[in-house]
Amino acid sequence: MELVFSPTLCPDLQLPGILDLSRSAGFTRLELFRDCTQSSPVHPDWSVPMVRAAIAGAGMQLSGFNIRNLTGRKADSDERNLAYNLRQLEWDVHLGRALGVKTMNTSGGDRTPEALADLIEGVNTLLENIPDIVLNLSNGKGNRLQGLGDFQAVMSELPGRARVLLDTGHLLSAGESIMPFADALAGRIGRVHLRDQVVDKPVPFGEGEAPFEELLNLLTDCSYDGPLVVELKGVDWDHPMPAAISARRFIEALL
Repeated sequence: MELVFSPTLCPDLQLPGILDLSRSAGFTRLELFRDCTQSSPVHPDWSVPMVRAAIAGAGMQLSGFNIRNLTGRKADSDERNLAYNLRQLEWDVHLGRALGVKTMNTSGGDRTPEALADLIEGVNTLLENIPDIVLNLSNGKGNRLQGLGDFQAVMSELPGRARVLLDTGHLLSAGESIMPFADALAGRIGRVHLRDQVVDKPVPFGEGEAPFEELLNLLTDCSYDGPLVVELKGVDWDHPMPAAISARRFIEALL
């Protein structure tokens, strides 16, 4: 398993600052987000070659790319339009491929029957149209993919290149139990985002409700060897650098 830095620790930092922070905190791999952070590669001052060169120049490796959600709707009008949404996601996927990754992360839309149908059709369409990628589907509070039952209803309808992104923070925020979720879906887990929380408040790793040791043992037992993304969004107990170092050391000690 490999540790990966998430730029959600400092969402207002642009890419050079994130690269400096992650490298200085002892990471060699990072994720990027299409939205949500200022380090997005979709920036008016950056091109794809510039992003690739900056990552390589920092001695870092891009581990994955978080694209827009597969909601089946247009973002500007909330009109149901799966074809439009899929064009957006295909653009994001090809951006990720141009940056050198073939692992993309996404999630679903609202908790409606229409969003469920669009999610299943949309994932199948994306993977058929772009046959060399893996699509990790993340859980999220209030999302079509929130808990175990949602994934059990979806994953059987999707090909093997559709995997589960297990996010401990989102599970805790939704009041979902982490270990039953991980145990039931162990064979389909493609990525793990690690965050510790008390209910929905982020706390330092090891001080919250996330069963890190039990989860890592389960992942080892099921031969998971993928990324462990260290998520520190909402840090208010320390400065970013020492918080990132502490979290990295905590997970490394368990590994």
